[in-house]
Amino acid sequence: MKAAVLGSGLMGSVIGWDLARSKDVDEVVVADIDAARLEALRKRAPGKKLSVEVMDIKDRKRAVSFLKRFDVAASALPHGIVHLSDLAAVEAGAKMVNIAFEDEQMGLDGEARKSGATLIPGCGVAPGLGGILLTHAFEELGGGDEGHILVGGLPQVPRPPFSYKLVFSIVGLLREYIEEARVVRDGKMIKVMPFASVETYDFPPPIGRLEGFPTDGLASLVYTMKGMKVLDEITLRWPGHAEKMNVLMESGFFSREKVRVGGEDVVPLEVSWAVLGKKLAEGDPKDMTVMRVIAKDKKESIVYDMVDRYDEGSRVTSMGKTTGYTASIVTQLLGGGKISGKGVIPPEKAVRSEMVEELIGELGRRGVEVARSS
Repeated sequence: MKAAVLGSGLMGSVIGWDLARSKDVDEVVVADIDAARLEALRKRAPGKKLSVEVMDIKDRKRAVSFLKRFDVAASALPHGIVHLSDLAAVEAGAKMVNIAFEDEQMGLDGEARKSGATLIPGCGVAPGLGGILLTHAFEELGGGDEGHILVGGLPQVPRPPFSYKLVFSIVGLLREYIEEARVVRDGKMIKVMPFASVETYDFPPPIGRLEGFPTDGLASLVYTMKGMKVLDEITLRWPGHAEKMNVLMESGFFSREKVRVGGEDVVPLEVSWAVLGKKLAEGDPKDMTVMRVIAKDKKESIVYDMVDRYDEGSRVTSMGKTTGYTASIVTQLLGGGKISGKGVIPPEKAVRSEMVEELIGELGRRGVEVARSS
């Protein structure tokens, strides 16, 4: 199959790299506006299957024409331009997996069906893998009404002051912290502020105790998992991180309201993107991803656990592996015809039954282990 990747950042580069080393993929073209970043990816890609192309996703005509050349595509663009890639895919009648989720994507179903497009939104590690595993667990249980997805990308060695190393976009990170989280409590969907409820969670050594708080990461599960009594996504961090970030938020550093500084109007949040983005990018790149998915009915439960670490051999971050490999595998399932159907298909609806085991198996072959217990 011929595959396209939109974006060559932390996640897009891993998706392109993994597609290029997959036997079922004949050609991969990664498109981005950043020529230097594309060239760096091309030099480290295995074999000769991967090529690059400079393209601005804002050029709608060019983007549509580009996507029409491929059997399947994956989008790893940041929030702010995610919708542009979705619109281009729909117009092109393309098959595309997007690692990002935005509620606007669900409204594209009718247009996608008309054009013959297939869009799988929010298909990374979380959202994506977490929802796939949770849905699969409930299918095994034959039902259930309580679900939790606990997930966090963490530095292996936490260092002050924030005990955190940026593993994806600073815009996406602060978006998690400042936006209300949708959760289900007592059968009702409600909204809560992330840092209003910080709890501790214990994991086996050497991880130990982490803190967690709800974030708006249920994504498409808000639409597909109805009738739940309890449902949430909990972001995990090393203890103390939430308190420090909450101080910044309460002090106005994450505000979108302009303030006057030196005769100029500035947006505190944009300043925080620049300052915190630089600070949180510092330090050892060795990260880990911790995820626990819990599905419960009245009598029993199923738990999926994943602890993944930085790949020193390939120099790929754990967040890049768990997000990028998941997206790459699902992209290949879609391009190879194992996932069928038109319109907007959430990942937990697209990857079902035996395909879930195939996904877990393929992740395992790439060094990402998912363990099931009950």
